[in-house]
Amino acid sequence: MIIVNGYIQTKVKTGGGMVGGRPQPVSVTDGNPIPCNWRAQKWDKKGKTVDGVFTQAQFEILVELQDFNAETLTLYDTTVEERKLGEFTVQSVEPLAATGATKITV
Repeated sequence: MIIVNGYIQTKVKTGGGMVGGRPQPVSVTDGNPIPCNWRAQKWDKKGKTVDGVFTQAQFEILVELQDFNAETLTLYDTTVEERKLGEFTVQSVEPLAATGATKITV
């Protein structure tokens, strides 16, 4: 059991490949919302570029124990009011069998 403070939506890719020797486009849709508990590992405005600064973010997300194979996801915060924290590439997925959760690092 996790204490929910947000949810994630995975990006589901469909289509693609070759048909009659012609490449087919890939369409990306949002998957079903998955309740989660997230916490920021790093979230600051210390990233620098020639034109200015940007926000650096790294999150640790816990969801109920499940197979998870998405490449990208969208993270939402629901603590006060729903807000989108961003779209992220999945860095690692680790099943935590003792706690019945899956840890996702983005």
